[in-house]
Amino acid sequence: MKKISLTLTLTILLLGCVFASSNVTVNGVDFEIPPKYQKGELKNDMYRLDNDFSIRCVSENVVNAIGLWAEEQDSSEDLSIDNHPVRHFYQYSKIHHGNWSHAYFASGKEVYEITWTGEKIDKDIEKLIKNTPPSKIDEDAFYDTMDKSYEIYKTQKINQLNHDGEYNYNDAKHQSQYNQIEKQENRKFNEILLTYHKNN
Repeated sequence: MKKISLTLTLTILLLGCVFASSNVTVNGVDFEIPPKYQKGELKNDMYRLDNDFSIRCVSENVVNAIGLWAEEQDSSEDLSIDNHPVRHFYQYSKIHHGNWSHAYFASGKEVYEITWTGEKIDKDIEKLIKNTPPSKIDEDAFYDTMDKSYEIYKTQKINQLNHDGEYNYNDAKHQSQYNQIEKQENRKFNEILLTYHKNN
């Protein structure tokens, strides 16, 4: 009876280990999702679990992917995880009522982003990165791309702010001129109306 009980317990444990992780493929790369991040959804080549966790390839839009987080980060670090150069940002998030992390790393010739709640790269995130193909992007080239992407983002943002400011100024100026004309027309109309009433 003890042998059957022990065998049954071992079988359950082994099955538990087998089903403790599930794989998702993002942009041709397999990611073994830790149990706490499972039950997410793979849509448009992005794996997402609510607002708590996500994986996506950002190679085609690194500038916009890292720009906002590079600007708003509370902390930043560069590190290497098993032949993968990594740039990690975190900042306090009102939505999550805690810290929110973004890790950008190279795998093959692509750049991926993993986001999660927390401020540290824990063992689960480290394992996710380690288990992807080694980077074919030179480490210096990777960090240079990160830096340049942020500079481009800042330039684009400044240009957009200048454009918006100019538009708002011209709009306000036009609105002011329009209001002046409207006031003059209203005054003329009131004068005509008063003259009409006085004469009748």
